[in-house]
Amino acid sequence: MTGSLIVKNAASGNSYYYIKLSYKNPLSQKWCQKMVATGLTVKGNKRKAESMKNDFIAKYSYLEELPEEYNTDYDPDITLCDYLDIWLSRKRDELEKSTYESYEYRAAQIRNYFIVTNPLLRDLTATMVDKFVCYLLHSGKTNQKTHKKEPLAVRTVRSIKSILLAVYNQAAIDGLVQSNPVSMVSVHGKKNKDYEEEMLFLSEEECTELMDFLADNSNPLFNRLVPICFFGIYYGLRRSEILGLKWDAIDYQKKTIRIQHTVVRVKTTEAKDSTKTVNSFRTLALFPTAERCLNQVKALQEENREFFGNCYQNKENYVFTWENGKPYDPDYISKLFCKATKAFGRPEITLHKLRHTCASLLINKGWDVKKLQYWLGHSDTSTTLNIYSHFDRKRLNEVPDDLETLSASCGNLFS
Repeated sequence: MTGSLIVKNAASGNSYYYIKLSYKNPLSQKWCQKMVATGLTVKGNKRKAESMKNDFIAKYSYLEELPEEYNTDYDPDITLCDYLDIWLSRKRDELEKSTYESYEYRAAQIRNYFIVTNPLLRDLTATMVDKFVCYLLHSGKTNQKTHKKEPLAVRTVRSIKSILLAVYNQAAIDGLVQSNPVSMVSVHGKKNKDYEEEMLFLSEEECTELMDFLADNSNPLFNRLVPICFFGIYYGLRRSEILGLKWDAIDYQKKTIRIQHTVVRVKTTEAKDSTKTVNSFRTLALFPTAERCLNQVKALQEENREFFGNCYQNKENYVFTWENGKPYDPDYISKLFCKATKAFGRPEITLHKLRHTCASLLINKGWDVKKLQYWLGHSDTSTTLNIYSHFDRKRLNEVPDDLETLSASCGNLFS
């Protein structure tokens, strides 16, 4: 760790000395910086500030040390549940908050089952893992209404098993086990291809009908979904991208929208200046209808801002909010949209299915794979090609006359 003296100007006009500490993060091995205030003004205090550097280096030397949970000097008699907690605490700093919360859920399933006997980490066998998997497949969750045990989905059981597998892989690295008993167990059931998302979408006419339905004042609660639905259908934005859209991402002069901020939820709602993948960070065209949509949202938001006065709470400057400026809970919007499509007569259409609708509309307009990939923010073309192939299969049997036209020249052969 090194320290250097720098000067920073305060809002009051006074200049103060700060110590800039440079240290290597023990986990990432990347160089980081920490700024520490000395409380000393610049005038006449340089020597005193210089003398404080070593004290601050000693005080913050712990920043270059591995956290306690990374200590590899483990008790060989450590239990499975205790080691699971240590493994999970390691992941806290490595993962996004939403991802970490999903890990917590899976780890809780493991802990709740094994805490009864709490075997030593080294004593777990493939037979014990297999019994655990069978339990999850038959009685892995409790129905909140009937309070009866029910099976967990095969895909969920696979994800829980993958956590246990990772725990034992790390245990092998830490020298606590000789082999991984989890790797010998399979979760029988549906294959991954059976879980492929069904490519449901709305036709161009149905899009207009849905927008009109949401805008109808017979159910004012659905009105707030109109602009959200618009950006789902015609921009193909994910829920996190729609609710993460800020006004400073709209460039009215260049006629562009930057997709750069998201709002996600697992257990808690998390806002972050990042997107699902690197390719999801993109700049899209602001076409006239979209601009009019945003102008209407902006005008209504200004009315609400004036009405609520000091109680207005949109500090993050989000486009889509409650009347008082507070951001929407992502789950609330999804549930409201499901109610709306059920009332509309298409309950199978979820908010995410609007991305499929956008893709189908643009494919119909002749967009190529790369252009569609960028617009939707797919990480690679394989996802986009999957949409293309599905849409082409749908379209193949809808236009049989094309084949009749193409074969007409040899029709005389069969007279």
